[in-house]
Amino acid sequence: MTVQDTAKVTPDPGRDVLEQLMSPPADLDPYPVYAWLRENAPVYASKYGASLISRYADVQYVLKHPEVFPGACEEAMAQMFPQAAGHEAYQVLVTSLVGSNPPKHTRLRGLIGKEFTSRRVGGLRAAVESLADRLVDDAAERLRAGETVDLHTAVSLPTPLHVISDLLGIPSADRSRLAVLVPAMMNVVDPAASPAAVNAADAAFHELGDYLGALIAERRRTPRDDLISALVLVHDDDNHRLSDGELRTLLFTLWSAGFETTATGIDNALLVLIERPETRKWLLGDEPSATAFVEETLRHDPSVQVAPGIRFAATDTALSGVTIPQGTQVRLMLGAASRDPAAYPQPDDFMPGRGGATPLSFGAGIHYCLGAGLSRLEMTVLLPRLQRKLPALALDGPPGRRRSIPLRDFTSLKVRLAE
Repeated sequence: MTVQDTAKVTPDPGRDVLEQLMSPPADLDPYPVYAWLRENAPVYASKYGASLISRYADVQYVLKHPEVFPGACEEAMAQMFPQAAGHEAYQVLVTSLVGSNPPKHTRLRGLIGKEFTSRRVGGLRAAVESLADRLVDDAAERLRAGETVDLHTAVSLPTPLHVISDLLGIPSADRSRLAVLVPAMMNVVDPAASPAAVNAADAAFHELGDYLGALIAERRRTPRDDLISALVLVHDDDNHRLSDGELRTLLFTLWSAGFETTATGIDNALLVLIERPETRKWLLGDEPSATAFVEETLRHDPSVQVAPGIRFAATDTALSGVTIPQGTQVRLMLGAASRDPAAYPQPDDFMPGRGGATPLSFGAGIHYCLGAGLSRLEMTVLLPRLQRKLPALALDGPPGRRRSIPLRDFTSLKVRLAE
């Protein structure tokens, strides 16, 4: 769809925008709807109880001003979302790092931030390179033998899955089983999540919670050099710094956010390489060139389309000339902000090295994603290797996508060698 076509899209006035984003054709291409929102309803009052914010400047303002748009305290969330009392998935969302406010947020982020320093992430490079070489070589061997290969399951997902698992200390034998729980858990951040989706998220949280509880107990008996052991030690030394509930919620958050979004970013990059072969040159140069390609991938089609944190207006506040009443829930449409022409000239074009506004793919301000550096490292290491070993790929059927508003993730990305 061209930019001109995008500008002509008008959502059905009889249906909520969130419902349309879950239906064809917007479930596969939401950007025309986002363009309509930015132009016609930059603060859109959804019937699901949230105002959807779509312009770059407004999204950035909310992210950088948590005193104006804080996360909800547990008491407020219980009042505004009574269903939360019966659903652990909601409770974890509210009490997680991304949904908390200072000083709690400052304390929790300080406890784990040292594990995601530039030096620590840089120290993982050799392991990431070794893993990427192995996965790419295996996929290349199969493709050259004439097979069709699902790069999502063969490369994109295993790369960040094994990296975050090694960092946390999740045993190899359990990783694939636990990974399938994440999409169900992520559904709870959907502003239009159905009761069935919330129940499925609860079931996934309970299964993962039982597993993590057993792993915490095992690490308490036999500590190792991993993040779970480090957090258990902090809790046991002083549970005023990290309570039982906070320990469990931190591990939920780190595991659920640690690989699915990066896998989606890798898949999106692979689609660009297949559909826009002129961009391949960016992965054949030096590291800054590859970094520019990765940054544009993250901007052009961000993995997380709706920021996971639920925020509320602390007072009557105007965005884009629209007053948001005190107490109104706001949801940040990162996918819409990433294509805002006020921030990016020719926003629908894929242009590495374009400069300009800082992408909001990993958030901003105090809630900027802790794992952003790790995700960038994984993509910057993996993608040039894929391009060198597999320079000419073709899709073998359309990519498989999940029907989810917050995360445009994949179920499959099947390819073959181009003729």
